[in-house]
Amino acid sequence: MPFENQLELNIRAFFFNAKTDYLPYYKNFSFVVNPEIRLKEILVMIKEQNSDFSYPDMDLLFRVNDFVVTGDKKISLIVDKLGKDLTIDPALKFRSDNGLILNNHDFMHQFRRTVGHYATKEDLAYYITLYPVHYASETFNYAHQYIGDAVLILAYKLIMDGNEHKDKILDAINNDFCGISCCEYENNVFEGEDYNEQIDYLKKELRLRHKKSLIEMAKGACLKKIRKEVTIDSLEGKKIALYIGNRDSDTIATEGRKEIESVGKFISFDMSTKLAGQTILDINPTMTYQKAGKMLLDAFDHGAEVLLFAKDEDSKFFNSIIAEVENEIGRPIELALMPLSELNAVEA
Repeated sequence: MPFENQLELNIRAFFFNAKTDYLPYYKNFSFVVNPEIRLKEILVMIKEQNSDFSYPDMDLLFRVNDFVVTGDKKISLIVDKLGKDLTIDPALKFRSDNGLILNNHDFMHQFRRTVGHYATKEDLAYYITLYPVHYASETFNYAHQYIGDAVLILAYKLIMDGNEHKDKILDAINNDFCGISCCEYENNVFEGEDYNEQIDYLKKELRLRHKKSLIEMAKGACLKKIRKEVTIDSLEGKKIALYIGNRDSDTIATEGRKEIESVGKFISFDMSTKLAGQTILDINPTMTYQKAGKMLLDAFDHGAEVLLFAKDEDSKFFNSIIAEVENEIGRPIELALMPLSELNAVEA
């Protein structure tokens, strides 16, 4: 019988060994723990039950429910914010060599090849503190060679410190394929500092803007004409998902779910609180379409027939680019898209 103040945890842990496994897989564990223990102690408990589980002895970094952590947080704090059902993943799955152990050579490589030439030893020390920020970036899921949010944050610091090489620093982070134009920043570090202002400053300094060619504009107009819109007459009994686009909108999510369940079946999906290209359409439309497509397909593949948007502007945005999104991902997205505010206007 556990003590009254102990916690029962359900853990879903990531397993993969590049030498022996073709694909990663997960195993489930249950533990009763003291809420005062640190998160990294859970890793030890998993290892004791299954020796195939791996994590690094140094530079410990991993994800819990998609938040990047270092393992020093108390379990009580993790549970308060994320609940008792926890999924443990590498900080970046595609860089996993063995379980939570990363091939992290890119961290210093990106520093050296971009702004490292203009940095002091003190700047390097600051960059190293941004190790969790580097691997927390969403952009790596779409551009594996991305220079990393940490490089951008260091670039901002160098400029604010009055570095004489400002123009060269800005040029170093402005690569069309893996630079700042790929960045749609989200703070994925558990209780981490937010760096939106710093990255927005850099984008403004660079005056980033994608100018569409005549061919792109003509293609977009053609795609919109030939696409068949998905419409519905009634929401009654429909499978309905809700896109929030913000992890901090718990109240909106709860109230929206109640509204949906009054007429149909609520469908949850992983990317409901992730940005999906809204802030980078004008600077990187291709990545916008990729991100939007991934989010929309996530809802569809979880069984949704209708996707509602908590924000009216998100509904307008995704409806305006849906044809280009389908063309980019090479697959139709058979979802009815509408704002949550119109839920009651549709005859149930």
